[in-house]
Amino acid sequence: MPTLADMYDGFLFELEGLLDRNTGVIPFTADTVARLRPVAFVSATRTPAGAVSLLTSLNLYAPGSHVVTQAQASARLLDGLVPAQRDESILAGATVTGGLPYQALLREAIRLTGAWYPIAVSQSLAFVAAARQIHVPGVLVLNESTDLRSLLLIPQGERPTFVATDLRDLFRHQPIVDCDAHYWECEGWIATVTHGKLRLHPGPPAALSAGARVLCAAAWNFRGSDLEIDSAVELFTSLAV
Repeated sequence: MPTLADMYDGFLFELEGLLDRNTGVIPFTADTVARLRPVAFVSATRTPAGAVSLLTSLNLYAPGSHVVTQAQASARLLDGLVPAQRDESILAGATVTGGLPYQALLREAIRLTGAWYPIAVSQSLAFVAAARQIHVPGVLVLNESTDLRSLLLIPQGERPTFVATDLRDLFRHQPIVDCDAHYWECEGWIATVTHGKLRLHPGPPAALSAGARVLCAAAWNFRGSDLEIDSAVELFTSLAV
């Protein structure tokens, strides 16, 4: 079974989505970036120089890497407008990304990498959701700040394609979630839905990402009007610490 690193030919990392609370990087970032090509770093908040400076200080910037910022994506969009439209946009001071900067940034990153089958990677659910909205698969990397409740209840069109507990999951086989109407199992982790309540039955700690997968599968396949998820969220969160 191929890994995600084998399945895709371009890797779009949200720069802010690689940082931890102390402005360092999340575990395994340097090794992951070094092993993948082509790579693009996307930032909606930094200037091009600021993004490159940060990547360099974190030992992440390498020849062949691409950096995409809000300014670059906006300029690219303006270049694609006819002169009258471009002048109107500039005079109006409009954000040419229509208030949704991630989509424009991602499209520019795809263009720069030349990828036919790109994948977006971040700790940010918003970034991964934006990728899905333009039909780009996304990997959500869980961390201590992840709002698991929002992940389980997110609308269908914004759901991450894959959920990882750390970046090493890009180089691991993605196990299948087995299921029936009320039962989801993956690598010993089991999620059930009974009378509208989601329950988690933990498996091996080393397969924590499988626990996230079964929770998502169970919640996303629920067809009722109101799924009670609090106890399952609390249990998974306590195990992930």
